[in-house]
Amino acid sequence: MALCGAKTRSGEPCKRHAVPGSKRCKLHGGGASRANKGNKHAVTPGSIYSRYYTEEEKLVADQIELGKVDEELRLTRIRLMRALDREAEHGHTLELDSEKREPVIIDGVVVAGAEQVTTTSKVRDYPALIDKLTARIESLERTRVELLKAEKAGGGKDEAELLQELIGRLPA
Repeated sequence: MALCGAKTRSGEPCKRHAVPGSKRCKLHGGGASRANKGNKHAVTPGSIYSRYYTEEEKLVADQIELGKVDEELRLTRIRLMRALDREAEHGHTLELDSEKREPVIIDGVVVAGAEQVTTTSKVRDYPALIDKLTARIESLERTRVELLKAEKAGGGKDEAELLQELIGRLPA
């Protein structure tokens, strides 16, 4: 039986045996995807924001496994679709940015049922956001290609180890 291969907090390799069919032990994620199937308490991709997803975004988000380059690409593409939709909807018009409600006070006495509403609006720079997301997608695609090259050359390393190696090779 193979050893886990993950690094412990002390930097030493984990000495536990890997779960069959995985390169990791139970503590380091081996068999996690099988063990959490049907777990209603399991963390799901985008679970914090999932109530704000459209039906189309929910279909994409259900397939996302965070921490993987392909999954980050999917998530960035969802964000790009949103930015493009917002640009088409609002363009260069003012959008509500914030709203502040305060009670009306006259001579130190709060007037019952009256409040002063202050709103701020601004024109969002959607082209800049779209450019940033497009550049992120391009960067992730480049990383993905490098990972595939390294995987072919590196043998049995998993994506996380290959990604760490790539990061180590980047100029400071």
